Amino acid sequence: MGIDSYITEHAIKTPYQTALEEGKKSISYSCLDEDISIIASSLTDFEHCRFAILAESGMHYIKILMAVYRSGNIAIPLPIELPGLSLERILDAAGINNIIATKNQYLRFGDGFFERFGTVIVVSDDTAVETCYKRMVLERNNPKLRLVLYTSGTTGTPKGVMLSDKNLVSNARSINEILSITPKDKAALVISPHHAFGNSIINSHLMAGGSIHTGTMNFIDPVFNLIESGVSIFYGVPSTYRILLRYPERFKKSFANVRTAASAGGAMDRAIVRSIRELSPSTQILPMYGQTEATARLAYLPTEDVDKFIDTIGKAIPGVTLEVFDSENRPLSPDLTGELVARGDNILLGYLNDEDATEKRIIDGWLHTGDLAQKLPGGYIRLLGRKDDLIKIGDHRVNPREIEKDIEMNNEVSSVFVVPVYHELMGNAISLMVIPTQETEVDKLFAFCRKNLPGYLYPREIFFIDHLPLSENGKISNRSIIEEYQHAKASM
Repeated sequence: MGIDSYITEHAIKTPYQTALEEGKKSISYSCLDEDISIIASSLTDFEHCRFAILAESGMHYIKILMAVYRSGNIAIPLPIELPGLSLERILDAAGINNIIATKNQYLRFGDGFFERFGTVIVVSDDTAVETCYKRMVLERNNPKLRLVLYTSGTTGTPKGVMLSDKNLVSNARSINEILSITPKDKAALVISPHHAFGNSIINSHLMAGGSIHTGTMNFIDPVFNLIESGVSIFYGVPSTYRILLRYPERFKKSFANVRTAASAGGAMDRAIVRSIRELSPSTQILPMYGQTEATARLAYLPTEDVDKFIDTIGKAIPGVTLEVFDSENRPLSPDLTGELVARGDNILLGYLNDEDATEKRIIDGWLHTGDLAQKLPGGYIRLLGRKDDLIKIGDHRVNPREIEKDIEMNNEVSSVFVVPVYHELMGNAISLMVIPTQETEVDKLFAFCRKNLPGYLYPREIFFIDHLPLSENGKISNRSIIEEYQHAKASM
């Protein structure tokens, strides 16, 4: 049973219940189900084929996504916020012959972009479907494959995460359980639906028979208006909350009736939690952790433990087992550092057209997340950075996140970011980027490092920045830190 089948069930049981809202428009489950079937009817000649989806965030994207599912084909959403070159990398990596696009995106990209496809189908605002041209090609895909989500497309070769109906349904069911989603709940979807987090919001609320109000973060006032439309569960990455909290009075008014503020896509720090508590004390805060390879979520921090354990990812969601393995793939005792691994019905089928990458990430049924972690008593997990983020300095392997935390806890700073830089003898050394407070003094930072860190970790330089080094997806990673460092150096 796929996610679209739940829409049909709700269309029968509660036909007039609102399913989707966008601006001042809304659509019931009955009408949504009908529109999905209209679009799906144009795809029924194809037999389990890959379809790229090029659609802006909103109702039409959700209709098209569910129509591809209903037709028995495979959806490959294209993140339209990426530049054209990045989209072409995804298309080349996936070997896509077919595309279905909204009229707006067809006009935006132009005829030349679509010449690469054998089949082009365009959906208008009124759900009218036009097949511009059609060339069917026999495809041999994994029989369980339903959705391919791309983890990135900005640099290098993107990876296509293959997901099944079982993956999608099981993860949605787990999210519904931890968030207690009911048909009375309305979700705010203001992050990209083309990625795992946004996709999980769509799946969980439509599965529960609730409603989704779609929007974007492009303009602040419409976002607050959206929240004030009766949203009970708000979803955002940490940067989403940071942006909204810049407007405390409006935040206080808008979140007055929000039951839960859920987060994923990065760590929600104490400052965000404290600000939400001050402005909207009745709103529950529920941080979550996940990966695209896990369909969406792997862990959550129960709202009652947020204040005490905000520096952890919490515990496994229902249906998932989390462990910490050593380099020989053996479970480690609590408080020892190893790699976080996961097992459950939400774990990917593999990477599209990349068996080598699949074999490296899935070993004996366990997804190797690439995150360094420690188990804590009670089943909670603390992350300690990415395995790939470890910096080799001489014969030392250094975790930059631990250094950052040590400096932040013992100095008057807002945030610290460790940057690996070239060293003529040691191979690597470190520099520091610091977001200062009014009390921050660079001489005191150097003095602290000299006194408390081993010599090989003494920073070559420390300079101040005024904003977080976020990627285009709103996350902080080693790559985004290095890119911000390069930009800052070039500007000096």
